[in-house]
Amino acid sequence: MKSTSIITIASQIKYVLITGCSDGGIDSALAQSFHNKGLHVFATTRDTSRMQDLRDFPNMTFLQLDVTSPESIAAAYKIVEKATNGKLHYLVNNSGAGFVMPLLDSDVNIGQKVFDVNVWGVVQVTQAFAPLVVNAKGTVVNNISTAACLGLLYQGMCCSSKAAIRLISETLALEMKPLGVKVIIVITGNIRTQWFNNSPRLELPEGSYYSSIIDRIRVFVKGEQGHPEMEPKMYAEKVVGDVLGGAEGTIWRGAQSSIVRIAIAVIPTWLINALAARGTGLDTLELYREMCLENGYESH
Repeated sequence: MKSTSIITIASQIKYVLITGCSDGGIDSALAQSFHNKGLHVFATTRDTSRMQDLRDFPNMTFLQLDVTSPESIAAAYKIVEKATNGKLHYLVNNSGAGFVMPLLDSDVNIGQKVFDVNVWGVVQVTQAFAPLVVNAKGTVVNNISTAACLGLLYQGMCCSSKAAIRLISETLALEMKPLGVKVIIVITGNIRTQWFNNSPRLELPEGSYYSSIIDRIRVFVKGEQGHPEMEPKMYAEKVVGDVLGGAEGTIWRGAQSSIVRIAIAVIPTWLINALAARGTGLDTLELYREMCLENGYESH
């Protein structure tokens, strides 16, 4: 594993910092792609031992960075500022947290932690590194996902956090434009990663209305709905090409992202919701609930 000690890099090289670069994820693939395009990459995560896939890349600096910790962010900032002579050309906010659970059963404390990573973590990191990005007249890239556009079943906490950071990013784009900084919003579709492996274990509370369909909910917890997925390397190549090619505003990448983009534009919300409920357990739950009420007892 590389040391976090830094030797100042040649001034002509551009720099990118990426949050959440754990092995097997989108972020690790992005780090490799930026590196292969000639940039020096500051690859960050809470635990630097989880970046083994990046260990053999020469122009790669590993930094410990917890996006929910102001102290951790400040320490990383000092290292990057010194190494880059005060200029960061690209800041890629990619850290994310997930939580799969019916909203009525969701622990708000876990939901707050999801928001701490997906919303306030992005805000805190961007605020901290803004001086370096402004100095470089650079670009902020916020990776958000299609969860920001749809009320995905059993993912209400995650979807709401992604929707929040999407709107924050749109405001940020307006406010940073006069400073010479671009903000790119990446709406990411399905990617073949280990994201669902990091979600908290599903345990429905006693008396849950959804106990009868727990097996169907587990399918969502494991991410086994059978949707098409894009390989991280292909996704990263497309996104890095967009970013280095001067893209602005919102870009859509990943499997089914274009379908979501079109669907929300032309299909009525009620129809999207009806289609989304098929085969999820909610359709059978509704029938079961009606049967229970007809027979004079509660279904839970």
